[in-house]
Order: sequence, then C-alpha cells, then structure tokens
Amino acid sequence: MISDTHYAAKTKDLLGLVNQLHSLGAQRDLDLPRIAVIGNQSAGKSSVVEAISGINVPRDVGTCTRCPMECRLSSSSKLWQCKISIRREFDKNGERMDDISETPFGGVITDKSAVESILRRAQLSVLNPAIPIEKILVSTLDELTKWSKESQSMQPFSRNVVCVDLSGPDLTDLSFIDLPGLIQNAESNVVSLVEDLVVSHIKGNCLILVALPMTDDIENQKAVQLARREDPRGRRTIGVLTKPDMLTAGSTKALDLWLDVIEGRRHPLTHGYYCTRQPDDRDRQESITPEQARAKEKLFFETSLPWSKSTQTKRFGTNNLIDILSRLLIQVINETLPLIRSETMEALETCRTELTTIPTAINEEPATYMLKLVTSFSTEVQSLVRGRSNATHLIHENRQAFKDLKIAIRRTAPNFVPMEDGQPQPAMVNSLEDGEEEVLAPELSTDEPFTLTDMKRHIQSSLTRELPNNVPFEAKVELINAFQATWHVSVMNCFNRVQGCTYEVLIKCIEKDFSRYVILQGHLKTFIVELINDCRATCSAVLDATLEVEKSPFTQNTHYLEDTTDKWLAKYKNIRAGKTHAHGSVDHPAKRQKTEESASPSPPGGISAMPGPAEITNSSQQVNDTTSPRIKGAEKASDSAVPPQEASRASVAATQPAQAPLISEADIAAKADKVQEALAALIALGYKGLKPEDLGKLNPTDIFETELKVMAEVRGYFQVAYKRVIDNIPSFIDLLFVRKLAKELQPFLISKFGLGTAAANERCGRYLAEDPALVARREELTSREKRLMSVQKELISFGISTQA
Repeated sequence: MISDTHYAAKTKDLLGLVNQLHSLGAQRDLDLPRIAVIGNQSAGKSSVVEAISGINVPRDVGTCTRCPMECRLSSSSKLWQCKISIRREFDKNGERMDDISETPFGGVITDKSAVESILRRAQLSVLNPAIPIEKILVSTLDELTKWSKESQSMQPFSRNVVCVDLSGPDLTDLSFIDLPGLIQNAESNVVSLVEDLVVSHIKGNCLILVALPMTDDIENQKAVQLARREDPRGRRTIGVLTKPDMLTAGSTKALDLWLDVIEGRRHPLTHGYYCTRQPDDRDRQESITPEQARAKEKLFFETSLPWSKSTQTKRFGTNNLIDILSRLLIQVINETLPLIRSETMEALETCRTELTTIPTAINEEPATYMLKLVTSFSTEVQSLVRGRSNATHLIHENRQAFKDLKIAIRRTAPNFVPMEDGQPQPAMVNSLEDGEEEVLAPELSTDEPFTLTDMKRHIQSSLTRELPNNVPFEAKVELINAFQATWHVSVMNCFNRVQGCTYEVLIKCIEKDFSRYVILQGHLKTFIVELINDCRATCSAVLDATLEVEKSPFTQNTHYLEDTTDKWLAKYKNIRAGKTHAHGSVDHPAKRQKTEESASPSPPGGISAMPGPAEITNSSQQVNDTTSPRIKGAEKASDSAVPPQEASRASVAATQPAQAPLISEADIAAKADKVQEALAALIALGYKGLKPEDLGKLNPTDIFETELKVMAEVRGYFQVAYKRVIDNIPSFIDLLFVRKLAKELQPFLISKFGLGTAAANERCGRYLAEDPALVARREELTSREKRLMSVQKELISFGISTQA
C-alpha cells in the first residue's frame, strides 16, 4: 500500500492542502487539482466509488446520483472514522454564492454500516435546503422517502456538494469527486443540467476518471464524448472498465476488443485504461467485506481469459487503480502548486484594487451615519458659498449676475436732451465726467431723447393749484417712476440667475457626495428644492419691498444729490449754449477724443438732418398738449431684451444724435487753457472752489430754466437711487438667499430626515439603501478577498512546513 511508504508522508501533506483549499471554496477563484469520476447511469460508477472509498453509497432510486459527492481519503494509524458535511456553493437559482463554507452534517461516524443512511439524509438536505438539517437527521428513512415523493420544492439535481472525509489504517491518501451519472431518457432541460454540471467539473487541472461498462460499445458512451471534448488529446483522461464478469466466454469479439483497449491498441489515452471487478448483487446480499471483494477480484483476473494472459497485469484490479490515481493526482498537484501560489497573489491584488473603487459598507447606525453625511455636505456648501480657492464658480457666477444687473439698471437712466423739438440735437453721452462709469459707457443703450419741449409739456400737464413757476412734486415722481419701470424685471432676472447657479452647484454636490445612494439622492434633491423655495420667498419679499420703497423718492444723501444735480444742470446749460460736445460741462480733451473715436462716423457736416416739416409743431401746440408724457422708451430698458455684453457701439450710436464735427487737438488745448484762465480770474475775485462745470452757471437765464432744473434734479436723483439699488439688491440676495440657504441647510435636513427621533434608524436605513448591484459586487469582492487571504495563509503555512 502507498500509505506504508515514505512517499505517503508527502502525499498526505499535499492532499491535505488541496482538500483544505476546496473546503475554503478556493475552486471558485482557482483551478485546483482534482479527480472527477464520470459515467453514464448504470455504468458501474457507484461500484468503483465504493471500492475506492470502502463505504456503501445509496443505490436505489433516490438522491444518491443527484448531487456531487466529494470523497477525501486519508491514511491514519487511528481507528476508522467518517465525517460528512455539506458545501453550499450555489443558491436555489443555481447562482454562485459569495460565501462558501462547509456545514457539518451529523457527528463523527465510526460504524461503516451507518454511512449509507447518513448519506441519504445529507443528499436529501442538499436537494431540499429549506428543510432544517436537524429535522432531516431525526426523521425516519420512510419519512424521508415520503418527503422526496411529495415535495414540490425539491430540486431534481444540485451543484452543491456532499463532502465525505474518511480516515483509517487501510485507506490511501486520495480525494475525488463523484458526479451524477449522465442520463438520456429524461426531459431535455434535466439532461442539459446534468451535462453542464459534469462539464463544469472536468475542465482545467482535472483528472477525468471515466467509468466504461464493458457490456456497451465504447463509442456509445456519452461520458467518453464529454471527456474527449474537454481533453481532446487524452492527456488527463483515465478509463476504468467495469462489469468484466458480465462478458461470457463466448463473447470473443467483445473480449478481444476490450483487451486491445486495455493494452493500448485501440482508443489510446496517455494514462491508459484500468479494469476492475466489483461485487455483484449476490455478493452484496452476502455483505462481503472489502478485503473479500478484493480477493475475489484478484482471483477473477488471474483465472479468467483473456485477462489472465494479458501483458498489462498492472492494469487490473482496484488497488492498481487507486495507486495510479493517487500518484497522478500528486503529480498534478506538484506541477500546479507554484502556479496556484502566483495566481492567488495576482487574484488577491486584482480583488483589492477593485475594492478600492467601491465605497466601504456602512458599519454604524444609519442615523449616525446620516448625520455625518449631512454635516459634511452642509460644510462643503458653506465653503462654496464663502468661496474657497479651489471652488469659486458660485461666487464668480453671482458676481457676473450682479454686474449685469448694474448695467441693466444703469441703462434705464433718463435720456434728457436740453434742446427743443426741431433743433439739431448735439452729440452727448448720458453720464458725467466723474470717471466711475467709463467702463459701462460704451455698453450703454439709452432711451429715446426726452427734450425740453417734452419736459415743458409734462410739467404743464401735471399742474393743479400750484403758483406760477412752481413744479408739482408729482411731476418729478412720475419721471422717477418712469425710469424705474423695468427695475423689477431686471432684479428678478438677476435673482433667477443666482438661484439657478446655486441650485446647479448644490445638485452637483449631491451627485458627487451621494453617488452611491440612489434613493437618498432623489430625496435630497426634493428637499433642496423645498429649502430653495423657502429662501426664495423670504428674499423675494425683501426685494419687492426694496423696489417698492424706491417708488417714493427719498434720500438723506443730500450732499451727493445736490452736487450731482448741479453738475447735470451745468452740463445741460453748456450743451444748450453749444459749449460742449460729449461728456461734461467742459470736456476733458483726452476723454472726449476717446469717445469721439469710438462713436460711429458722423454724416457730412457732423450734424444730423433736421426733422421734416411734418415732425415740427409750434410752441403753443406743445405747451397746450396735456397728454401724460413719459420718458420715451423706458419700457424697453429691460436687461432681458438684449444682454449688456451684446450692446455694440454701433447700436449705441444709432440711438443717439449724430456726433458734432471733430475738433483738432490744438483747438481742444486752446479751449482748455481759456477755461483755466477764466477759473483763475474768478478765483482772484474771491470765488473759491470752482470747477470747470461751474462755468455753465454763468450762462444767461434760459426760457427753459425750470425745465432744465427738473431735468437736472431727476437725473441727479437717478444717480442716487441707482447707486443704492445696485448695492442693496445684491447684498439682500446674497444675505437672504445664498448665505441663508447655506446656514439653514444642516438643521433643515436634520429635520427632514427625522434625526433624533425614535424612527430615525429605520427611516435613514431606507434612505441609505445602496444600488443592489453595487452591494452585490462589494459583497462578492469582500468574500473573494477573505477567501483568497485564507488560501494564501494555507499556502504560506504549507511552504514553511515543507521547508522544515
């Protein structure tokens, strides 16, 4: 016996390692060495298995051939014993399970006659996983048979394995897996199921032991066909011929054919064929011992022709078969062990790499974890609102919206022209020479001109009980309200842009931070919309109030109002007197040149054509017209019509009168010198603090003095209101919407998720439910990593022990 040789020690260690790897489920990830016994039904396969293992297996119609049985034999100096366990690798749907383990089935068996009964129960448990093992162990065989016949849930076949660990002094170190017999007379799906099960086991590093009954033609054996398909060169296939005693002496052709097969002249295989003779029905009824069976087998081959005359005596008998199977299995293990070790390392590294791409599972209470997520999300949003260095998108977008609001409001400035209807209108820019609007000036698109004639008509139509030369306050209020007509639209456009950008930033944060929680993402987006609507309502009310306040003129910034009014009055008087061309009361030469260069070319003569006869009305008609005048074109000043960035210089020039004739630099310089001389003379006379624009006040009293003053005061007040609005509106939007949203986000979400309540864990558990595919993949990889780490540990331990 091999167990008595020095070779047995190494064999035991190697087989013990491979068996341990199988029990860990390493066969799912690695191609482990193994022996698979296959054959058609009634091919004598069960008899061969009994002969090798020394135990009896169920033979009647039932469960014995409906699931794989893995036999693990180990030589031992101790008394014979058997342990049975079940290794579940597949679920009820035939899908591979992530966690593979072997569950003991019953206790240690020391009586060989009890093995068959326990095997029946174990295989019934495999086919009926819903029935508790404890119930199966205590039930009678009659009850088990009844369940098998009546059960509606029992599987016809299973890929899960009944594992049989045998140890004793008469055993050889060997392991093999007995697969269900191939069937032909059954439903096609059942036939395919069994074939697929067999094929899945005989791939790769598998020695294929094919049971071939000598009563049938070798070419008719389905098992042979499958073996040839997976091992076309016959390098891994071993034939075991069964039922030689069924051939009579008169079957000379069949005897000669099978002798040629055994001696390698027909259907050659690398490892050849072996022939065994197992107990027949009479022998089994007499309950002959394994030793008696082996003796009868030896006598049969020594006395029966043509076997007794064969030159290949080593190919007859069960002991010779066991010997070659053990040696070949150890050879395969030795050859593949280095490859298994390297494949384990590679598979473990690949598994860990993929695990790093998958978020770790939640290992704490859902409510606690949710609070951490909400806190982290709220902190990130607050940093975005503050504008951290690597996330400035929100701040920049909001600033651009505020800048566009500023331009839109500035474009509503009343376009007063200090000329009468029918007079040539001078070129002028609707701003002062204070430098603060130089960047905006080229983009401004002003309204239609509102002339002195229009202003006179407006004042006349507003008079009630006022004394002569008194302008009704309501006349000024109406003019102020006119330039504010589109402010609400501009403010709402700005506010909507800020809301849109804020919402977009929040959604991106949600999709980034909560990508693994599909259900939670949907709820968060809904909650965010609700919070945005709440903040919008609060902010909108304040914005509406701010704009409503502007409809009633008021300011305590009287110094600025008076100063701006004086400047505009001086400018209008200078234009009326023909002493200015574009900007202020007295132009700065360099700035005027820049403006003139940027304007559209003037027509010949430099002055626009005079209105036709039909456009001219006499002064009496103009004064007596009581139609309520407005600043012409005010309703077109909305920034929603044409974005400020698209307002070209050509469009600006088209809405303004033609430019005055160009003046040479020498003339500009000479005029500037004269202005300075005049200022110096007035200072010498005691007039202090004069500016060039103050010279306009020296013009003689104009018949339209009242109208000019109203123009100047309204235009000056626009400047006050404009500066107030372009600061207050952005500040309110930022404070009451953007920053308020960031500030209230965390307590709002805590309330929405019910954190701190009794049902918080249950509710948060539903919110935190991950994508099932992601969960399944993580569990699969985690199980694989654990399995491969166990395999690696076994391999390392084995390497240390062999070196020692």
